[in-house]
Amino acid sequence: MKNIFFALFLIITSQNLFANNPISSPTFKDIINDVIKGEKYIFDDKNIIVDVPKFADNPIQVPIFIDGKNIKNAKRMIVFADLNPIPVIVDMKLIDLLPLISVNIKVAQETPLRALIQDDKGVWHIGSANIKSFGGGCSVSSVSSSDTNFDKYLGKAKGEIFKKGDITRIKASIFHPMETGLVFGNSAFYINKISIFAKNKKLSDITSYSAISENPRFIFETKNKSEDYKINFYDTDANEFSLDIK
Repeated sequence: MKNIFFALFLIITSQNLFANNPISSPTFKDIINDVIKGEKYIFDDKNIIVDVPKFADNPIQVPIFIDGKNIKNAKRMIVFADLNPIPVIVDMKLIDLLPLISVNIKVAQETPLRALIQDDKGVWHIGSANIKSFGGGCSVSSVSSSDTNFDKYLGKAKGEIFKKGDITRIKASIFHPMETGLVFGNSAFYINKISIFAKNKKLSDITSYSAISENPRFIFETKNKSEDYKINFYDTDANEFSLDIK
């Protein structure tokens, strides 16, 4: 009898890992199965801050801030919006980068935003927040691509570093239209890979998607002590842009 009760306890406990979704949506289960392929996850709004506007009145530029530094030795971070036609925003390998990002995104409608952070035991922690918006941001053509100086400015980037205690904050921005390809007559054209280095040491490989707003601005953090950082941006047209930050 004790064995039966113990088995039931294990089943209930394992089910609870996947229960208590703080913001339900019809697409969450399909997306989570696609991005982490059935690996274990828990909802963890205690250790992950997901900061979004109270109301996103500009759906093509929605600022999001995610801080999961409470999860020590994090290995990977994925951010997605449940109800966007292009749900995944970034997929970051945290080689020597902390689980933190700030960036502006596009939203098609009101949607839950998820931050998934994988700990050193392979378990995914999920933070959630709801973005309220009238939407439409994913089906609007980029303004920058209609600029007559588009070719002149494409790939122009700038950055700064800020040090606070043992943490270095890296800010970077780049001129790029980040076209989704969802507007009739416009092809998808966006930055799809970012690599970050401290001198010759790689800090992160990031797969990025067109749900990021045009002319993106990023914030990252690391405990690496370097004075020189380099960011390489790659886009879907095989362009490569490099940014040195000192």
